[in-house]
Amino acid sequence: MGSPLNRGGDDPLREILHQILARYLGLQPKGFVLEPGEPPKPLVEARILGAGGARTLYRERRPECRSLDAVESLTHRGRRCQDCAFKPRCTPQIRLDLSIDARPYRLLLAHTSAANFLAYEADLRRRRIVLADVLHRIEVIDRGSWGELRFRCSS
Repeated sequence: MGSPLNRGGDDPLREILHQILARYLGLQPKGFVLEPGEPPKPLVEARILGAGGARTLYRERRPECRSLDAVESLTHRGRRCQDCAFKPRCTPQIRLDLSIDARPYRLLLAHTSAANFLAYEADLRRRRIVLADVLHRIEVIDRGSWGELRFRCSS
């Protein structure tokens, strides 16, 4: 059995479909942007289908290199994170594969939001609640120039 964060990704067909269809969920200080042009939503209800480590190297606030498993780069095939000279400048993240209104999304968490998710996931595990089995409320707290995410069970 792997890390608790990798639970929910046990169905290979679901993983393949999610990899093909998932798009990155936009996040602003006022909320989530589900569709371009729509106002941000400060709260969404989502299923968390999977979670794991990720890394992104940003240059001038734009992603230059990204790994969705914190092992190998998606953007630079063959580049492994462990051996990469840029690793100290990468942002460690948590990747969440979500379903919101039956549509697949991917969300990358860093810093405070990642810490909040890890605490939330540990609490669920302590209560023997499987991450993929419940609906989650994810709220954006406006921190001025960024949005902090908070997690709680919907039911």
